[in-house]
Amino acid sequence: MNKTLDNIKEQIFSIKENRPEYVKILDFYEEILKIHESIKNSLNVSEIKLRKDLLDFQKEGFPVFNKHDFILDIKTSVKIFRSVCEISKNITEKMKENVQIIESALEDKDLEELIKKHYDESFIKKVVKDLQIDKTILEFFIHMSILPSINKNVDELKDKVDLTQWMRGYCPICGSLPQISEIKESGKRYFLCSFCSYYWHGERLKCPFCENRDHNKLHYFYEEGKDAYRIDLCDNCKQYIKTIDSRKLNHDPNLYLEDITTLHLDILAITQGYKRPAPSPWGI
Repeated sequence: MNKTLDNIKEQIFSIKENRPEYVKILDFYEEILKIHESIKNSLNVSEIKLRKDLLDFQKEGFPVFNKHDFILDIKTSVKIFRSVCEISKNITEKMKENVQIIESALEDKDLEELIKKHYDESFIKKVVKDLQIDKTILEFFIHMSILPSINKNVDELKDKVDLTQWMRGYCPICGSLPQISEIKESGKRYFLCSFCSYYWHGERLKCPFCENRDHNKLHYFYEEGKDAYRIDLCDNCKQYIKTIDSRKLNHDPNLYLEDITTLHLDILAITQGYKRPAPSPWGI
């Protein structure tokens, strides 16, 4: 999943030509990428120390981390938060209104506490209630702000822990649900974590959410003429995940971009009564 900024920009340019309805959100995503790229070399994240009984935990199905275990560069995350707020003012009127409230109400020390407690659902809800702002938008700002630190944690972990045997439907690093999946040239299926961006190999013919293997309750649909982009549905739990079949593409897909530019498929799945367990922040 690691691609250079230039590679991603090329894909963004290509997608804009083919799917002009997504130009505005792609421009926004590109601005966020630039912010992340600008701080990459100055990110200060201390070394991760793993517990000694980690292998036993993995065998029992426990992930490496809880969300509060990630080591964050708090100061840099606050800077990113401010920058993301600034570029969000021109996206929608709703985002602009939320940014104005956040900027007037929260000082840097408040943002530091917000970022430190990014995993605390009750704390986030209290901030949302106190400020009367949109929870999805606030969580999006927080996640984009801490993502570079989280990604650095994950890059370090990949060299310390063998996760190749993990075949579960939730992330082996943090236990979060997948955001999207991909079928590679080998025919194997991979999942992208909705929180820490880890990319892992999982079972192909099984619902990642309820572990249903009944083929009569697993099916998919796709937009006519675009069978590389599909919705995998489970009638057992009434949930779905988008899947990119990269065997049918002439490029190596960036799953974040593919998720952003297939929001129309999410709408189709939801109107048919299915739920996306790990909502995309780009749905805002």
